[in-house]
Amino acid sequence: MTTLTVTAADIQFAKQQIKAFEKIEAGRWRYSNVEAWRGIVCELLASNWLKDNFKVEQSAKGLDDSGIVDDCDMIINAKKVEIKSATKNYFRYLMPKIHDVKNKLKDIYIGVKYNETVQPNQVHILGYIQRSEILKFPIKKNKGAPYYEVPLSQLTPITPNTFD
Repeated sequence: MTTLTVTAADIQFAKQQIKAFEKIEAGRWRYSNVEAWRGIVCELLASNWLKDNFKVEQSAKGLDDSGIVDDCDMIINAKKVEIKSATKNYFRYLMPKIHDVKNKLKDIYIGVKYNETVQPNQVHILGYIQRSEILKFPIKKNKGAPYYEVPLSQLTPITPNTFD
């Protein structure tokens, strides 16, 4: 597991992205009482770490307020990569939406967790899982669209060969 430190600037940038996103049509459906900015912090810090350690062809940019839905968060060694975040330290699952997993094909999902219980806050890069493995997990539904419930304990540690 890799641990990264969250700065005040990281949080401010993510919150600004949320405000801009909420002004477009796609951003109007956001759930109340959800701290989505944590997911953006996770995505951006994980993306920066991945850029420092792998040959990244396309970096993550966080939320896009243009209304154009991206194909994936990153491309590493020609593989489409999605960064999924558990936005509270006590969360134990990644919850990729069924529609996205089945219709917006990515090769690898990176699991990241936000730890708000320490100061400064931290982001933990926990590991990865391949799309084919996600399809084997149970389907659940809580607030919005149905999702796969992927235990964080099922993630494989990232190694130098992860994206080969």
